[in-house]
Amino acid sequence: MRIDLLVQGAPLTTGAPERALKFARAAIEAGHRIGRIFFYNDGVTVANRFAADETGARADLVQLSAQAEFELAVCVTAAGRRGVRANESLAEGFTIVGLGQLVEAIEDSDRLVSF
Repeated sequence: MRIDLLVQGAPLTTGAPERALKFARAAIEAGHRIGRIFFYNDGVTVANRFAADETGARADLVQLSAQAEFELAVCVTAAGRRGVRANESLAEGFTIVGLGQLVEAIEDSDRLVSF
């Protein structure tokens, strides 16, 4: 089963990226495939390389995405509103994309899980 994740909450205030990471690990261990993790609203702050990675979620997400070969997609509009820019502050391993990528994830996945 292909599962895509939508992360909307900020790392320090909601723990959404950490919960998404735990879910992704468990899904992969259960034999499922993660297609993409899409970061939207305050969830995009996890992709800011200048923000402290106090929980370690950013590094762990990048490592897991490289191992399991899925995309860490960051909404360009939400990122821009929060100071995350592709050539300036975007952390390695993340990709700036349009909202159309979320629509594509919804169409292509068997499940979309939101955090």
